[in-house]
Amino acid sequence: MNLYRVLPAPPEVYDLASEEGQRDFLELSAAMGSESVRAIMVTNSAGDTVDDSGTSESLSRGADRKVLGLLRENADAVIVGASTIRSEPVPLPRTTPLVVLSASGNLHGHKLLSRGAPGERLVVASAPSHRESLAGALEGMPWELLPWDTEAPPEELQRVLKETSSSGHLLVEGGRKVWEFCAPITTELLIATIPPPRDSHEGIPPWWPGSPGNWELRSLFTDDAKMLYYRHEIAAAARPGA
Repeated sequence: MNLYRVLPAPPEVYDLASEEGQRDFLELSAAMGSESVRAIMVTNSAGDTVDDSGTSESLSRGADRKVLGLLRENADAVIVGASTIRSEPVPLPRTTPLVVLSASGNLHGHKLLSRGAPGERLVVASAPSHRESLAGALEGMPWELLPWDTEAPPEELQRVLKETSSSGHLLVEGGRKVWEFCAPITTELLIATIPPPRDSHEGIPPWWPGSPGNWELRSLFTDDAKMLYYRHEIAAAARPGA
């Protein structure tokens, strides 16, 4: 399972089946600074993140699942929406808190998967009034409630996560409502896409908020299945708080 770096030069091959290849990829992909919000997604050439069945399963191929697994295990917290865990299997990271955003408090029918790792931690960000409903949906699964005001800006969620779990580097898996909600604080985009994208924005989907000109392409990879992996960082003038 190889990743091939196209940019920056020179070309390089990363064997993701080896510890050395994984380490080298993570070093190249390390977030800058003490805080970051990285949105990661798999899209088709039109920028869609789900197929007709409402899941991303048919979009996934090549090394994208391995890349996601490496990045989520090396983040300080992983953020995902309630609709995603109801529509497709989502494993709890072995070493990283999984934060589920739920405005409605309805997680019934979720497809969360526990692998029994000692570092698993499930956090549900929702209104305290939803505790009973959440407890019923998550019966038998250890979890904790993070009180969340859905009307508050994403900066508030980022602040609370940092205070409660020392989460300086956040990985946002989505779905789309969650990506759009977190867009104002997002500092990095990693888009795995089936080529060729139908726009001229280097993989950035047309629905992503704001101007594509706010982003700078830092690296580009491909793999044995010909997926493209675009890694963008927010331009200095467009960074949150700039």
